[in-house]
Amino acid sequence: MTWQASPETDDDLIAGRNFIAADNELAARAFLDAAFDAFEDLARFPGMGPKASIKNRRLRGLRFFILPPPFNGWLIFYVPTKGGVDILRVLYGSVNWRDEPERFF
Repeated sequence: MTWQASPETDDDLIAGRNFIAADNELAARAFLDAAFDAFEDLARFPGMGPKASIKNRRLRGLRFFILPPPFNGWLIFYVPTKGGVDILRVLYGSVNWRDEPERFF
């Protein structure tokens, strides 16, 4: 099983890394390692994360996964595929993704 990241995911990871690096460069690297480890886990076990509760029919298969501590404020949004998962976004949990899904997905 494999994973594929969207261009928005790349942007999210860069922004998250830069935000964390402003305080701690080692933690920023650990954030990226945690995200990529989670991508691998999700590719192997795509049903690991719960379905996102969004009324938009286009996003019916969307799931999310919370990164492990100390990065458990970050959510990975993905869609299972026949060959693994498509990673759509990596967002900080405080963004209003439930009320404004069209803004993020």
